[in-house]
Formats: sequence, structure tokens, C-alpha cells
Amino acid sequence: MIRLDKVTKIYDIKVDDRKALDEVSLTIEDGEFVSIMGPSGSGKSTLLNIIGGMDSVTDGDYYFNDCRVSSLTARNLHDFRKQHIGFVFQHFALMDHYTAYENIEIPLIASKVKKKERKKIISEKLESLGILEIKDKIPGKMSGGQQQRVAIARALVTNADVILADEPTGALDQKTGQEVLGLLEQINKSGKTVIIVTHDPSIASKTNRIISIEDGRIKSDSKQI
Repeated sequence: MIRLDKVTKIYDIKVDDRKALDEVSLTIEDGEFVSIMGPSGSGKSTLLNIIGGMDSVTDGDYYFNDCRVSSLTARNLHDFRKQHIGFVFQHFALMDHYTAYENIEIPLIASKVKKKERKKIISEKLESLGILEIKDKIPGKMSGGQQQRVAIARALVTNADVILADEPTGALDQKTGQEVLGLLEQINKSGKTVIIVTHDPSIASKTNRIISIEDGRIKSDSKQI
């Protein structure tokens, strides 16, 4: 379970005391499929980064199950991300000179998974996402949809509990975007918590819960049947 208790984020209080997040309190249960919506600068990506342990809180507390993430040391926060969080980004964030296989392998190497086991895990993910035939291609030789599938595979290989997707369809055409959204739906149905930041109401409508954020505060939070 993810729980934020009056979380505030100010990026540089000495220069600008505007709040990127302003006393946000929020609970997301295990296995939920959630979208976070809001205009540019509303704080939605900041919220996602705090949930993923990529950013720290200025005030308030963030708990992941029984772990108080907001008080972890840098080393323990790094371990938290490796164990629990998978990231999918709008522009894929792949290593340009690495093949699909090598890009997917990066978090497994970081987790010190043995080579034989890495090969097995990566092959399974490549096949399940329909990209086995591009395992030796570098990103520049892939379509946008193929790159995003590689990015999703990379997010999944460590068996993370939570998948965070920041505008995952933003750089894709509508058809490919819907295919990627379908993959995220399947991942959620497998038991993972999936949280998507999006500005697209048609994407948000596919999730089970929509959280709208504006000026660093939660404007609405509604579950969908």
C-alpha cells in the first residue's frame, strides 16, 4: 500500500517558496490501476517521482507498506527503488547504443542477478511483449511502439510491485498508444499496481481511478466502475 500524509514539496525554498505539492494526502491500495491528471506544472510528475523514490519530500510523510520512505537514507532509497518500483517514461529513456536485450538487462545487472537467470528472464519478457525479434536492435532501429515495449520490459524484469508510467503514450501515435495502454492493463491484471500520469482523458478513462491535481493539490479523486 502507498500512503502519503500531508506531503509538501518545495524545490528550492531559498529561491522560490512555491509548492510543487501542497499537503497532499493519498492512499493507493495494492493492485490498483490509477491515473493522475492535471495541467502542465500542476505537480502530477512531482507526485509520481515522490512515489517512485526519485524525489524527496520537503514536509510530510510517505509510507510504502510499513516502510517510511520519506526517512530513508540515500542508499536505502536506492534499494527501495530497485526492489519495488519500475519506471516507464514518455521518451523511453533507453540507452542509445545498447540493444533491446542490453537495455532490459540493466536493472538485472544492478540487482546482481546471475547471467543465466538474466537470459531466462529477459527472453520471457521479450516474448511476452512480442519483441523477441528485435532483441539485437538498438533504439534508433526500432519504432516508437517497439521502444516503449522495451522500456516496459525493463520496468518488469525485477518483478517490481509498482509500475509508474509518466505519459507513456505521449510520444506515440494513437493506435500504438492504445496498444501500450493495453499492455499496462494486462500488467495490472497480473496483480501489479500501475500508476499513469497522463493529460489525455481517453487514457485516464481506461483506469479504475482518476486523481486530478491542480496547483499542487488534489482537486478530485474518483473511482470508476
